Amino acid sequence: MTALFDMDGTLFPGDSQLRFARFIQHRHFWRRIYLLPLLPVVVLRACGAVDTDYLKRAFLSITWGMSAEQLDADCAAFVQQELLPAMYPEVKERLLAHQAAGDTTVLCSASPGWWTRHMGRALGFNYTLGTPMETGDSVPLMPAIGEPGNNKGQNKVTRLRNLAITKADVAYTDSAADEPMMGLCEKAVLVCPKDDFRARHPEAEVLDLPAGRKCRGPLFILRCLLGL
Repeated sequence: MTALFDMDGTLFPGDSQLRFARFIQHRHFWRRIYLLPLLPVVVLRACGAVDTDYLKRAFLSITWGMSAEQLDADCAAFVQQELLPAMYPEVKERLLAHQAAGDTTVLCSASPGWWTRHMGRALGFNYTLGTPMETGDSVPLMPAIGEPGNNKGQNKVTRLRNLAITKADVAYTDSAADEPMMGLCEKAVLVCPKDDFRARHPEAEVLDLPAGRKCRGPLFILRCLLGL
């Protein structure tokens, strides 16, 4: 049996990039100044002037100039101190049950591979796929997204096929962006789905977890950006 897991909003509530921005501000207080250039990019994205790839790259400007070693250490600590404690117990229980049964488990996320790989390793996934971000010896102002691009939508399907995964048994996700990935699976489990997503998939199992609703609103976004 093969089980595919999205990460943000599925393993834990909220967006990991927002959580990462807050975490970095706590560890490196002065780096919050690098978020200032992000504000006009957010406005441009809201107006449709830039795409999500550009926004992702701009968001990671908070790590500008970090050495590759420092970045990796911060990402490892981020997973241990922020993401693992935030996991939904119900979803973690499902993951552990798949692993106990000997199933192949795949973490497939659009979040940067910088920390996605640490999450996958910590949780014992057989395979981990995140968005490849280039760094070099130190992080550039706008880290480039490596091939094959943002690990989202159809790109997830392409990369899964590169692992010889053309069919799976179940997909766990919170997002309609994962509908291509769901198309590989016999069953879908929707974690705290939005109403329109839920309505499009009445056959799917739904996990309604109250904590998920609290990390979607503007207050959560603002607190993360302010490092609170």
